[in-house]
Amino acid sequence: MAGYRAYTELRQACVRIVGYAGTREIPDDLLRGLAGFLDVHPDDSMTAYYANALLDQFYRRRTAARTARLFQVLNTHLENKRVLLDVALRRPDGSRVPLALQDSAVLWPAIRELPDGYGKANAIGTYAHLFPDAAADAAFEAVMAMPEPFRTRALGGIHPRMDAPRRAHILAELCAQFAAGSHEAAYRLKTLFPILDRAVRRAVVALHLDTDGVPESLIAYLVIRNAQYLCREDAKRVAARAGRFESDYLRIRCLLKLARHLPVGQVDALYRRFQRDLVQREPVAEDVHNLLQFGATMPPSGHGDIVAMALALTARIDDRHSAHYEQGKYGLMMFMLPLLGETHREAAQAVADTVRGGYGKGLRAKLRRHDAGGQEFCTIRRGAIMY
Repeated sequence: MAGYRAYTELRQACVRIVGYAGTREIPDDLLRGLAGFLDVHPDDSMTAYYANALLDQFYRRRTAARTARLFQVLNTHLENKRVLLDVALRRPDGSRVPLALQDSAVLWPAIRELPDGYGKANAIGTYAHLFPDAAADAAFEAVMAMPEPFRTRALGGIHPRMDAPRRAHILAELCAQFAAGSHEAAYRLKTLFPILDRAVRRAVVALHLDTDGVPESLIAYLVIRNAQYLCREDAKRVAARAGRFESDYLRIRCLLKLARHLPVGQVDALYRRFQRDLVQREPVAEDVHNLLQFGATMPPSGHGDIVAMALALTARIDDRHSAHYEQGKYGLMMFMLPLLGETHREAAQAVADTVRGGYGKGLRAKLRRHDAGGQEFCTIRRGAIMY
């Protein structure tokens, strides 16, 4: 309640001095008042929301110069600088607002005050590209002093910002953690893989294939995400290993990603085996996803039939006892939605009618928009299949 009262007082002061148009410069006195508000109520979950609401209402002409001045003044007067991360980098609706490069000097002091944890590690990785050189050096030293697994996550995030010797040191650390069984290191190596040079990529692949006890899922997702960056020799080694995976899902996903490196006819044989196994068991979400991946390797003329088969499989999935009941079919339909044509309308609606609750309502609304030709909601899809 005290935070809300302080917020309303600041809002009334802004009305008197700046006005509702939001076109005038905000005086330093008001910005110092905002800094004081942030310092007095740093742990109130509404503090960042109130501060952003004030800035949105009374600082609409946010030019680059005004943005730089705004955060410089706040940075000067704030004692609790970590609050700047919420005020500067997020909107009230939760979306991120990229900072102009000239504002980057305020980022590291704010991140530095965060306690060691995933929040700090994620912030370092997200904003390291905006750090000035001095801040990047300080951030690297701070990262090296962090405990695991936060250090591994932060090292992967700060790697692209470092010079060559430090990048080599970070990669050595990540490889050592991977060999010790760290899944966090595996994720970092997977995401960094595209920017590594050829020799380092080959070393990372060898580490995955030659280290004892590496779960097949870690090998699979390295390939699924980075198949296009594998040299032919490594692709053949990985394909040979993937062919021995116990998981049908991961084996098919890997081999399809490596299809151009496989002998002629192997993908067709894989598809025939997949279809043969499919009729002998109840379908699951992984079967639908693999079927769609097979479709991507086929001529466009056959895509409609593949989508129809995927809809039929989805309709047969019995997920009533799943912890993700209703959400599972919704996720699969979101994955398929951009692929649906006129001939799939009835089958898609039949699947949607089996999804209850809010997920069913949302799915039916999206199908109506899709049928009406509205595709803009498909630009960002959060499907159930996560890489």
